[in-house]
Amino acid sequence: MPVIKVWCLPQMTEEQLNKLHKNIVQAVVGITELGLKDESDMTCLFPPDMMSYGLGEEIVIEVTGLFEGPGRTKTVGERLASALGETVCTIFPKAHVQCLVNEPNPEQVFWSSRM
Repeated sequence: MPVIKVWCLPQMTEEQLNKLHKNIVQAVVGITELGLKDESDMTCLFPPDMMSYGLGEEIVIEVTGLFEGPGRTKTVGERLASALGETVCTIFPKAHVQCLVNEPNPEQVFWSSRM
C-alpha cells in the first residue's frame, strides 16, 4: 500500500485539506497500472512541520510503500510522480513542488516544478 506524505503545506482549513486529499487520490487512481481503486488502497498523510517559516513556498511529496507489481515500472513511477506534482501545483501554483517516489528497487523517480 503506497503511503503519500505531503510536507511543507501552508496553513489550511479542514475543507482545503479534504479537497487536496481528494485530488491526490484521484491522481493516484488515475495511474491505472498501479491497480489502486480508491482511498482505501493508499494512505495519504499531511504531517505538521515544526517550523512555519517558508511553508507553502516549497512543497515536498514523498511516496513510499509502492511495492513491485506487474505494471509498476519505472515509467509508471515517473507518471505517478508527475501526476502528484502537477495535482499539488494546481492548488499551489507559486510553490516549488517536488515529488519523490521511492520504489522498492535502488532506482528513484523524481519530479520537480522547476525542471
